[in-house]
Amino acid sequence: MAQVKIDLTGVPETMLWPLWNRAAEHARRDRLIEDPMAAGLVAAIDYDFHRMFGAPNVLHAIRARVGDDLIRTYLRQTPNGTVIALGEGLETQFWRINSPTARWISIDLPEAIEVRKAMLPPDPRLHHIPCSVLDPRWMDLVPPSPAPFISAAGLLMYFSPWEVRGLLGQIANRFPGAEIYFDIIPPWLSDKTLKGYQVTPAYRAPPMPWGISVDAIGGLLSTIPGLEPLSVRTFAEPYPARMKMAGWLSAIPPLRNQLAPGLVHARVASG
Repeated sequence: MAQVKIDLTGVPETMLWPLWNRAAEHARRDRLIEDPMAAGLVAAIDYDFHRMFGAPNVLHAIRARVGDDLIRTYLRQTPNGTVIALGEGLETQFWRINSPTARWISIDLPEAIEVRKAMLPPDPRLHHIPCSVLDPRWMDLVPPSPAPFISAAGLLMYFSPWEVRGLLGQIANRFPGAEIYFDIIPPWLSDKTLKGYQVTPAYRAPPMPWGISVDAIGGLLSTIPGLEPLSVRTFAEPYPARMKMAGWLSAIPPLRNQLAPGLVHARVASG
């Protein structure tokens, strides 16, 4: 079967990076996620994943697994809830969760939504909104009740600090009781991307202007009315056996604060 050529550059191209890592994770016997769709997509897409992104790592699988678990918990408590996936790319979380009653809304740039629709099967529970997540008009299309679960995994670091704060503020204002899940990168990594982070000789990561430490994110969230952190963890903390060296470093407070990327789960007050 002929492979599908996908023409993506800049931030939209980054959707292929976590796809590569999730597919590799699915091939492991001790895998954290069951993601046969990711493996199928990597096989179907005409793209030299290894040359571009290098050897797979577990980071994206950990991020996906933590998000899966949080969403499953939310849907057990709110079976008819709405999951809003911001900047979803080729994430296959909808099928991994496979809730028969949840409404799923995927919001991404038009070129990303085109790829998503071309490569993934349609489903009446799955809705796409092709726009920037910074465009507040998508919020008008989300049912106001019950309070949604909003995932922004792999997204916010591509925005400026004031864009991130503005988006989180709008979410807190519009969706009382909502849960939010996102990841953060430390300032040193943000600075590295702004100077030109060469992931491999063939691939340079796009600039990631927003970097914040795991110890500072709680302070930022406290400045947004109604928004409070429920948990902040480094990537090494949920599954330390898969990131032993990073786990040891994360146990040293100064290194944890300065070096570690993080996973953030927050909630908007009910009002």
